[in-house]
Amino acid sequence: MRPSKASFVWFLIVVALAVLPFATPARYLNYVAGIMCFAAMYGALSVGMGLIMEQAGLFSLAHPAMFGIGAYITGILAVAGVPPLLAILLAAIGVAILAYAIGSPMLRLKGYYLACATFALLLVLEITVPQLGSLTGGHDGLLNIPPLSIGKMVVEGDLSFYFLTWSLCLATYWFLRNMMSSRVGRAINSVHDSEVAASSVGVDVAAYKLRVFVLTAVLASLVGSLFCFYIRYLSALMFGFPLLIQLTTMMIVGGGKTLWGPLLGSFIVLWLAEVMHTYLGKILPTMTAQVDATFLRSGHHSHTDFHAGRVGWLARTGRTYCEEDP
Repeated sequence: MRPSKASFVWFLIVVALAVLPFATPARYLNYVAGIMCFAAMYGALSVGMGLIMEQAGLFSLAHPAMFGIGAYITGILAVAGVPPLLAILLAAIGVAILAYAIGSPMLRLKGYYLACATFALLLVLEITVPQLGSLTGGHDGLLNIPPLSIGKMVVEGDLSFYFLTWSLCLATYWFLRNMMSSRVGRAINSVHDSEVAASSVGVDVAAYKLRVFVLTAVLASLVGSLFCFYIRYLSALMFGFPLLIQLTTMMIVGGGKTLWGPLLGSFIVLWLAEVMHTYLGKILPTMTAQVDATFLRSGHHSHTDFHAGRVGWLARTGRTYCEEDP
């Protein structure tokens, strides 16, 4: 069988991602790898969000919450001394159970009612997590997260996480692409087109909605676990409404009707933000800050809080941390 044109394009993309670190000048390697790590993690998140919203037709806004819960469970267990791989697995299981428990009654809602109910999860996360100071570090955030280790091998640094995050991102895309090309994917699309028509041909609409909700929640948890070990600092403000806006922007820019659209959108949005801060910020600093806070970043409060977690990353890239740093 001859490979399709799409397969050849993805082969070139994978080759380009593999070659990029070796083609980047040494002085910019950590910086480029760092941005690409975030592009991979947010890309995997936005792909899952595009699946549940645009292809399954569920107006769910709970994706950042599942991402944050997975990250916090992983971080708390890792700080307590649980091996990182086991912590990641337990976090995924915990998020799956939570998504099933929440989704079973909540997915009976539709449209804006479902959006309001799932958006409440973000508010609950932002309010509840800082109150659990003994577990989550309170308003100061969760600190002292150990590095990711696989057996005796410790995974640290931007370059290591570059390959790890993009492996997860591409594996997520490949898995969801195969799923949507199967009978399960056709059933999901039929639910999106018409629940009545899908039910009339034997599709269990409620079951498929719940499966998609749980599946995307588990994928978000896995990304959150990598995010936890990469940043090694967590705060509830990282996973609230501003992140939802950022992921939605990525999904809209790339187009949510395809699985690769949100992935492309994450790449465009993150690099556009860096270009704006590097070049446009020197010319029109006020305009750059307004556009950035509105569309490209996580807002003022979470962006400031996110800086605290980026200190270690900035140190590894050799850049100087200051309040004006993007």
